[in-house]
Amino acid sequence: MSTIAINRENYTVREENVSLKERIKNYFTENAAIISAGLLSLNGNANAYQMYRLLK
Repeated sequence: MSTIAINRENYTVREENVSLKERIKNYFTENAAIISAGLLSLNGNANAYQMYRLLK
């Protein structure tokens, strides 16, 4: 079994002081097409794959 030491100087922080609200907003902004296509596939009245292609 090996041990890995993490040096604090080499550790990079992705984004500093980003609120939970901002992270959720960014998630929905980046994945809006996938979420919409998934909801349409649950509904069954539209072709979700074609809608995903249009939105992407």
